[in-house]
Amino acid sequence: MQKKSLLALLLALMMLLSGCALVSVDTAKDNARVIVDVNGETVNKATISAAVQNTLAQNQYYNQLYSSYGMSGMFSTDEATVTSEVINSYVENLVSKQKAAELGLNELTEEEQAEVEATGKENYDSFIQSVIDTYMPGSKLEGDALIQAAEKYVADRSITTVDGRFSLEDFVQAAKDSKAVEKLQQYMIQDVTVSDEEVQAEYGARVEAAKTEYETNPDAYGVSRNNGSTLYYAPAGYRMVKHILIPFDTADQAAATEKQTALTAAQTALTDAQAALENAAEDADKDALQSAVTEAEQAVADAQAAYDEAAATTKANAKAKADEVYALAAAEGADFDALVTEYSTDSMPAEGYAIREGFASFVTEFTEGAMALQNVGDVSEPVESTYGYHIIQYASDVEEGAVALEDVQSVISSSLLSQKQNETSAATLAQWVSEANVKTYADRLN
Repeated sequence: MQKKSLLALLLALMMLLSGCALVSVDTAKDNARVIVDVNGETVNKATISAAVQNTLAQNQYYNQLYSSYGMSGMFSTDEATVTSEVINSYVENLVSKQKAAELGLNELTEEEQAEVEATGKENYDSFIQSVIDTYMPGSKLEGDALIQAAEKYVADRSITTVDGRFSLEDFVQAAKDSKAVEKLQQYMIQDVTVSDEEVQAEYGARVEAAKTEYETNPDAYGVSRNNGSTLYYAPAGYRMVKHILIPFDTADQAAATEKQTALTAAQTALTDAQAALENAAEDADKDALQSAVTEAEQAVADAQAAYDEAAATTKANAKAKADEVYALAAAEGADFDALVTEYSTDSMPAEGYAIREGFASFVTEFTEGAMALQNVGDVSEPVESTYGYHIIQYASDVEEGAVALEDVQSVISSSLLSQKQNETSAATLAQWVSEANVKTYADRLN
């Protein structure tokens, strides 16, 4: 069973199921009404209602989280939709548990039993820690005393997770049920395979899709290759390049930044002095104001000169280092890869970068410097950019056309197998649900 996230546990803790003396008999009876019945095994209204509210709260939180990335409405917050999803989930879970029991898959080996007990204990400990963090943050108790107090707090207030668990035994049983369902999943897909013909057909489809994409957006190939994505086709015009990046010295940049800050302050002072002179009253001392402007102008000139000198020093020091490394890289028999390892500060892929004329993912200076090289093996003199100085090697050409099937066969086969397994599992479970005696009473939730 996968461990619930802290968020899910915290949200679940907010759901207090009925059970205290203040709850009326009618409310208690209403909460006990059956909402899901699968072959006589039932789930009551209190459990379904808690699950619905918890799911709505989680979906709302996730929507807020995703909205910060420009994505909205990723998770449903429509109560009717969520209710239907929750009910269907409980139906499928009960059918799966019952089928696992029917097939004897709920009978665990000693190793599996040890595994579920460890998982249940781990999840229970997380649940209790969530109680401590949420309801007992100021407690002066420690160690076992704090845990026992939290357990008593849970028991006294009937605090449960969304599916009604609150004791260690509950969590271990849930882990056992989950393990049985996991074994059931393996049972459903044990005969699923992928043929060579299916792999070949999928390979052809992916090659064509990539070719079509790169015809309209050739930069997409370079982005994908540089990010380490699986590729199926290479468009014309690409080459692989490697580089040694010699960055501007941090101390030099800090000194230049300090001078730039002083320059900005001097320019602001000059603007203020000019405004004071321009807006001066008739009886103001214009000579003094003009003198202030003149002094401010000189201060700007001095600050500009200081900044220019610091910026020039920053570039000169980096350029001197880059020239030294370039001499090594341009020497006959030089091992460019070894020089990259020794001197470069860029986390470049081992094969280098894929690049083409006008490639927009890199700064213009780097792209132009890389494309200016004429022959494979050529090395550029230091190319300046905002990052420092680049010593670029034309490493190889990228051959236009489809990637060899053997290079992507395992990826395609794995992807197809996963897809077929998911489809088989879904179809098998749907068949089992249709064969079960399932009754649902969503109207009782109103």
